[in-house]
Amino acid sequence: MIEQRYPKQVELLTLTKTGKEIYIRPLRPSDEPLIDELFKSLSPQSIFFRFLRYWTSVPPEIIAYFTKIDCELNVAMVALEKRQSEEQLLGLCGILRKPGSGRAEFAVVVRDEWQGIGVGAELARASLPAAKDLGIRELWGIVSPENTIMIAMADKLGFTIRKDRESGLYEMEMHF
Repeated sequence: MIEQRYPKQVELLTLTKTGKEIYIRPLRPSDEPLIDELFKSLSPQSIFFRFLRYWTSVPPEIIAYFTKIDCELNVAMVALEKRQSEEQLLGLCGILRKPGSGRAEFAVVVRDEWQGIGVGAELARASLPAAKDLGIRELWGIVSPENTIMIAMADKLGFTIRKDRESGLYEMEMHF
């Protein structure tokens, strides 16, 4: 993502289900330390739910990848909490596609202590119009059956969800 192409029109303040104020905006390359700290804060279960891999920590190359997302092709939004003079990254929503494709992978990760109160849903709601504006016509994702929060959120957002008999994982799709 290139800093001068930063789409400011999608910045917003909103509330979680519990009334906590969060700030949502596009990811910036300068957010790399915040992303690193977010991923380091995740439990092994949250890492598995996001990447469907058993890592004890997120590899540095994955963290670096998220700070180089082209915002003219993809959507990457972050939710933040302002704590005195510093920001804390609460979650990240990525809608990522291959060049020339109208189909993109949809994924959300939220800091463990902020899960289940609407941070992921607010990130998704802010990200979906941006994806449409980029010409993305279809979203897809794969979800562990144990990730009931993500399954419920995807259902509320209007994703079609079905269980793959072979893998046991849930596949979700949304068409614009």
